[in-house]
Parts: sequence; C-alpha cells; structure tokens
Amino acid sequence: MSTDQTHETDLADDEAPDASHEEARLPAVHDPDVFWDGLTVAALNDADLEKNFIVSATRSHPAHAAFDMLRTRLLQALNEHGWSRVAVTAPTRGCGSSFVTTNLAMAFARLDSVRTVMLDMDLRAPSLAKTLNLTAPDSMADYLSGVIAPENFLQRVQPNLAVALNDTASENSAELFQNEMTAEVLAELEEALCPDLMLFDMPPALEFDDVLGFLPNVDAVLVVAGGGISTAEDITKVEQILSEVKPILGVMLNKADGPVSY
Repeated sequence: MSTDQTHETDLADDEAPDASHEEARLPAVHDPDVFWDGLTVAALNDADLEKNFIVSATRSHPAHAAFDMLRTRLLQALNEHGWSRVAVTAPTRGCGSSFVTTNLAMAFARLDSVRTVMLDMDLRAPSLAKTLNLTAPDSMADYLSGVIAPENFLQRVQPNLAVALNDTASENSAELFQNEMTAEVLAELEEALCPDLMLFDMPPALEFDDVLGFLPNVDAVLVVAGGGISTAEDITKVEQILSEVKPILGVMLNKADGPVSY
C-alpha cells in the first residue's frame, strides 16, 4: 500500500448578521474542560478507518510509525515556538494532505496530555466526514460565518480529539477565509476548548488563493508532496509563496516507495 509510506524532511525552526454571531459567543466565564466534555460524541469504526488507510488509529500497519515520528517532531517544534495552529496543504490535488492530516490527528490523540482539534478547511472538496465515516452536522461556511455555535458544530471522536466536519462544498471559500468573522470564530473556538493543537486540512495551495488567504489564521504550515504527482517546481513554488507569509514546518513526501529528502 504505497500511500502509507510517508517520508519527511526536517521540521523548520460571506458576512453574517451581528445578531447571529451573538448566539455563538461564549459566556463571560466558562470552563474549557466542561465545554470539551459537553461536545457531541461521535463513534469511530476501526474497520472504516482501516479501509480509508487511517493507519494511526489502529496501528495495524507499520506505516503508523512514520506518523508517530512526525507527531513528536511537530510537537517539539510547536512547543519551542509557542505555536498551536498548523495548516496542512499540498501543491496540487492527489498528494494526500487529508490522509496526512487525519493520521497525524489520530497519532496526537494517543497523547493523553494533548488536546487536538481537526478542521476540514477544504471547502471546495470536503472529505474528512467521508474519511471518518461520520455525518457532518452542518456546513463549514455557516460555522465560519458565525451563525453556528462551536458546541453545536464540533464533535468529539476521542477523549482528546474533536473534529469540525463539513457537509456542503462552497465556491467562495477564498473570500470567506479572508473575512474578519472567520478569525473571530476561530478565536472563539480556541478560547472555548483551549486546544494544544489545531490542525487545518487545507485545499491545494497552487490551485486557488484559499490557502494564501487563510494563512493569517495559523502559526505555521506543513506541506505534503505526492510521489509521482508533485514536481520539484511545484514544491519550490509552494515554499516560495507560503514562506513569505508563514513559516513552513517541513515538506513530507507521501505515496513514495523509497526515502526522498528535500
């Protein structure tokens, strides 16, 4: 299963009415533990996860070790810089960025002391709900517009892993990402749950300006290159474009049959 062989490089040092967002605001005083425990619990099925190559969930495939290694190195880099928000993207479609994001989230979920939130930000082609075989409660566009409270949108799939899924594709994601309300909603989420890590599964960086427009909302970026898909020119272009805005934690080569470094 070539998609499971993952190699990594070094980790580097539409507006909603105000009244709608009022409903989503947190109480003046709240307990993140209570808020976290109050999220809707969604049960994952190991057979579904294995079928979709989420090897970090059951650890039944040796490829899970690569994600454990990435998890540890990523956590060290984030702790060193005081970061918590990471965007995961790829140069083009087919590289496996959602595969990497989900496996990485599952690897982090095995660290009892780390709370992780994974969000499906590929609004043009949402896929995480299908990958996890779960039903998304609503659209990410509505959530980012402030019309849905976080407790009504997020689901807890592990004691320390919550997910924000999406049931509706949207073509205006670039404009939505650059809307001030998106930043407010993410800040509200961070305040509510106090997660140690927020993983954003992003669309390809070279197809639209979605990723570039969203970068002000994150601390750093992890790039996933696809073996036999991504060219050296693609990778260089992504690094040049994104590194001007946010630090790049590293470039992972997915779908490879042998070790490759950049």
